[in-house]
Amino acid sequence: MLSRFPAIATLFLPLSKQVAISDPFLALVEALDLDTPAGEQGWLAGRSSKQNIQPGARGIWMSALCRRLMVETGFDPEVLKRKGKVIRDLAIERGWDGEKFDGFDQPLQDRVSAFYASSNEAFAQEHWGVSWNSLFPVRPAAQRVYAGPQTEAERKEMRSLMVRVLRELGFPWRLRRRFFSLYDATV
Repeated sequence: MLSRFPAIATLFLPLSKQVAISDPFLALVEALDLDTPAGEQGWLAGRSSKQNIQPGARGIWMSALCRRLMVETGFDPEVLKRKGKVIRDLAIERGWDGEKFDGFDQPLQDRVSAFYASSNEAFAQEHWGVSWNSLFPVRPAAQRVYAGPQTEAERKEMRSLMVRVLRELGFPWRLRRRFFSLYDATV
């Protein structure tokens, strides 16, 4: 542990939306007590990009199902180009990226929390002098998954979107009938 070497200055910056400065770079600037230039000399605002946008619960569902059915038809999805981009772009177009996916259910969250509890507590005590739970209160899991289409209209919509996805991915025509046979049996 670095605390055994007092000559080494250490800073621990929590990456969390629950702290006053949630941007890691700005938190570091503040912790180092650096001046933040203003005006034309100031920091340029970052631009968000589509590169790391989560496709939302529906997009995750569609992606997982698409991959599974491709494998079941005997096709290797790894050979496709743009495989992540097609569904992500569809998700952005449809606004699915606003409905964030969270696969953690309560038992999984409890297991992960229990696994890290003692090290998190030791870390918080050592570096902040407070308990981990006082900084990061335990909250119940808020699992958000899409279970698939629930109405006939939604089934038709999702099927037509899957047709579009396969077309944009360049999925082989000879396998599409088998793919949609499996799709219809699943959905």
